[in-house]
Amino acid sequence: MIADSKLDVVQTTGPDAEDQFAKETSSQAEKNMDCPSLGQILSKLSPGPSILPVQTISSVPADEQAALLRRLEDALAEATGGAESSEEVQTILIELWKCRSSYLALAADALANGSRNSSWRLPYGRAGILNFFLQIIALREFDDNDVLLHALRLVGNSCADTDENRALVVKDNYTAAILNRLSPDLVHVVIPVIYNICIDYEPAQSQLAANKLVYILLRLIKDGVLEDNEALLDFSYELIELLAEQEQGIRESPGGTILLLLDLLSEEGVALSRFVCLANCLMTYLDKERFQNICVGQRMVERVLSVLKQSLYIKADPSSSGDTQALAQLQLKINQTLSEVSASPKFPEVYPFESPLVQTLKDWLSSTEDQLQICSCVMLGNLARSDAVCEAMVRKMNIQTMLISILRSDARGAVLHSALGILKNLAIAGDNRQCLGDAGIIPAVSRLWEYETVPQVQFAATSIVRQVIISSIANISRLLELAPTGENSSSSQQTYLSSLLSLCEKTDSTPIKTEVGRIVASICRTIVPKSREADSEASTLLERLFTMHEGVALPVGAMIAQSQWPVVRSEGWFALALMASSKHGTAAVLHCLQKLDLYPLLEETMSTPASDSADEADKFKSAKDRDNIVVLIQELLKNDVSSNAFLRICKRLLMSKSLQANALSASQRATLEMLMHSHVSQHLQGTRLNSDPAP
Repeated sequence: MIADSKLDVVQTTGPDAEDQFAKETSSQAEKNMDCPSLGQILSKLSPGPSILPVQTISSVPADEQAALLRRLEDALAEATGGAESSEEVQTILIELWKCRSSYLALAADALANGSRNSSWRLPYGRAGILNFFLQIIALREFDDNDVLLHALRLVGNSCADTDENRALVVKDNYTAAILNRLSPDLVHVVIPVIYNICIDYEPAQSQLAANKLVYILLRLIKDGVLEDNEALLDFSYELIELLAEQEQGIRESPGGTILLLLDLLSEEGVALSRFVCLANCLMTYLDKERFQNICVGQRMVERVLSVLKQSLYIKADPSSSGDTQALAQLQLKINQTLSEVSASPKFPEVYPFESPLVQTLKDWLSSTEDQLQICSCVMLGNLARSDAVCEAMVRKMNIQTMLISILRSDARGAVLHSALGILKNLAIAGDNRQCLGDAGIIPAVSRLWEYETVPQVQFAATSIVRQVIISSIANISRLLELAPTGENSSSSQQTYLSSLLSLCEKTDSTPIKTEVGRIVASICRTIVPKSREADSEASTLLERLFTMHEGVALPVGAMIAQSQWPVVRSEGWFALALMASSKHGTAAVLHCLQKLDLYPLLEETMSTPASDSADEADKFKSAKDRDNIVVLIQELLKNDVSSNAFLRICKRLLMSKSLQANALSASQRATLEMLMHSHVSQHLQGTRLNSDPAP
């Protein structure tokens, strides 16, 4: 610790409206919060026992008292740290105590000076000298500050780097007794003593945290008790940082702890290191549900937002990588905490859509600061958890325009990922998909499909497409539109879907491959049924899907080939069956089955019964898979009479003599038999027609 070093300070500017609004909540919050005074806190601490002999009115002549002091000084002068001299000192101290001698302060001073010698520390503890002075400190009614000052010095020196003596202090909770001596006259020695006791000694740290030391120090700083004493402030901030994460301390801390932290953080001229210490401590407390509820319930979230904003305008030494790294880590921590706070069920109740805080977050979307944009996206995304709020954000706030503008910008990956996250939430509300499509979300995300440096962005940009095309003919049409091509591009017929199929082909990411497959499946789920109803737009899109996208069924086949997610495989069988129901789709499906060699898997799915240990849900899923495969076979045989591979599969499946040994149900077997006979008849009919002579 360097007490007189020049500290960097926060670069302050005049408060803007949102900062002013945040500060106005402080006085309201303090009225409703548990913010005990220092005296109230200390009065509830339970210091260790004091079993010193009863003092009597002095009947020992002054010269005898002086002689006792000389004996003690001689013992110290002759001592080499041995136990014998220490035991003699203990006897002298008891005598001085019993007669209320004024020489006790001088004796304590001499012993405190002696405790600077590291070789004397263990004998002090083992001979009871340390315990003697701890008991004096623990006597609430004892108020001789001269004796107390040197007693505290002795305790602090004796505990320096000496765990055996520290254990004596902790054993009977004498840390509480020491804290009770935090008077204006003794605070300058109590804090260094506490520091010596707990540095590198976890039992003392745990006990002091439980004794509310963090709150006590914050209160001392806030009340100005340590003002202009940089050495004590340095000790205090180091202790706060050391004890902030102690679980028992957080549990025991008053609710007003976070208010004190916010008040100190909002003061002008806070040193950089102290700002980081206080902010980290605040985030540690806000990680706990109890303090999250207090923060939200007392409308203090605005002030936490101000801390994040303040961290961006702090004056740090640009040549110090440590300062830069500490601030970057702090900002990440603040944003993570705000994410958790805004995910609280109470948050939307206290901060509804119309609240000033939401307006602040909206404004931050246009900020040039990454961390403010990330914070805004995450917190607004947590608010966007109901259709009503999502629709209001889109229709009243027009928030999608700003978010899509972020996607089109040169923002960093973390900002892009957070913007995609809230857009995905907004797209869940069905009526919003059209608005997102109108705002140009598909062209905006298409550039991110090449964002290989941050795979999470690449995946999110792919995933949101599936969300916005659900049951949306308009957005499917947009996905099948021709994409703008670069000057050096040789492909002039590339649609946005073509880019996704290309991504699926070259990526090693199974989640991305699966997501592209699910996009194709979703397209088919929407337009195939409509095309059967003679919907001209759907029919045009269906034809466009298969004629302009070679290998369009391959991502769906990849869904079936993977074994990690059975539900995805089931979705794949269903999508292939839908595809096969159109003539163009039949060719794509056959190409997929052959290229990915899915015939063995198809046959295995049809012929393998569910195990006896499978639950009803798994059995139902397996039955649905077989139903979808039967439909797939039916559509393929209907649209392609040359599908001999399926005839062979049907034949093998039907050769099982025992229904119990076969996964097929009776109705599935009957359907396959009918399909096989029907297909053979059609094939023979076609052969006869082909053999007839031409007229």
